[in-house]
Amino acid sequence: MSVNEIVDELRGSRPRASEALRLQVLTLSASPPPRAPSLLARLRGTRRLLLALPAAAGLAVLAATAIGVTRPAPAPVAREAVATGATAEPSIGATPPPAMFAGPAQDSAAAAQAKAPAPTTGRAQRYGATLTLGVEDTDELSAATQQALAIARDLGGYVVSVQYATGDTGAASLTLRVPSAQAAAAVTRLSSLGTILAQNVQIDDLQESLDTLDGQIERVRAQIAALTAAIDRAETAAERARLLERRARTQLELRNLRASRSGTAEVARNATIQLELRTEESSATPAPGSRLDRALDRALAVLAWEAVVALAILVAAAPLALVAVAVWLTRRTRRRREEDRLLAAS
Repeated sequence: MSVNEIVDELRGSRPRASEALRLQVLTLSASPPPRAPSLLARLRGTRRLLLALPAAAGLAVLAATAIGVTRPAPAPVAREAVATGATAEPSIGATPPPAMFAGPAQDSAAAAQAKAPAPTTGRAQRYGATLTLGVEDTDELSAATQQALAIARDLGGYVVSVQYATGDTGAASLTLRVPSAQAAAAVTRLSSLGTILAQNVQIDDLQESLDTLDGQIERVRAQIAALTAAIDRAETAAERARLLERRARTQLELRNLRASRSGTAEVARNATIQLELRTEESSATPAPGSRLDRALDRALAVLAWEAVVALAILVAAAPLALVAVAVWLTRRTRRRREEDRLLAAS
């Protein structure tokens, strides 16, 4: 059988589609092509997730608020006032120490102040004292500063310098001079203006220095008297000029010695007291806030811990979530390829 005969036989015996198959093909060709899902349909599942996130955040805030309101506040820790030095009985017109500084520290301060040293009577001594006092607030600081100035003048002394500054806290620095005989009384009265935070008294004996200067002055005066007598007996003009020059130098030495003795005596005559006043607002325990403020603080602390826990969970679950997404995308791609292959085969 030739090739042409085979082709004619195949053409004559080709299969014909049934009526049912033709009807199905016509129906498929008449139906509109399938459309891709819209963006709204794709985000339908995502909207549920977006609604779940605010709900979870609101639940976390509600839980934090409930914990902040119901959780009891910690008991405040009492602050002990520590003071060195002492206060004795306040003078008339002096402001007593604030009530917040009363207690064992104040009692020990009173005992220590009663033993405040005083200069020795009949000897020249340098007396210096440094006091650091704490007052309640800036109003007490102003009143204590004014009273310190009045105490110095009342005891026959005077004010050398004053520095006064206020703001959130306040401080004052005063340098006072009072007669040495009134030094102990000055320390006692100034100590009553506040709580003693620090106290330092230093006494240096100057009597030996004064005695030495007195001896030198007497010796120099004797030299001047001898030089004056020698000048009167001088026989030549040259000798007289030499003696005059020597007497002038000796007289200058005498003036210097007298000035030195006068300065030493002045130091021994007046005591120097350095007074430091400061408010204790910065070191005082802050007043507790309202119940609402404490509840908000605790709620914010709980929210902060919740955020830390959520971040830790997110960091730990991120690799697993990426693997799950990759597996889901792989399976979806494979399923679509399988559907496309089946459609092409049919």
